[in-house]
Amino acid sequence: MKTEALATKLPADLTRALDEVCAKLGLRKNHVIEGALRDKIEDLLDGEDLKMGVREATGFHEWEGVKKEGRTRRR
Repeated sequence: MKTEALATKLPADLTRALDEVCAKLGLRKNHVIEGALRDKIEDLLDGEDLKMGVREATGFHEWEGVKKEGRTRRR
């Protein structure tokens, strides 16, 4: 897989926590950051899909209409 460099500024406490976790667990920072970014992107896309689904939902249906539709489908 082709890779590209990404430079960003992070809060000092976050970089210290990352350093500590990676040292304690023997992980590479790159691996941890890549996994976190992939998870976050997936969460954001899932959230957007959910919003779109809610917007496209048909909305509220009167109970009598739902009941009537259920009866006609069973026949």
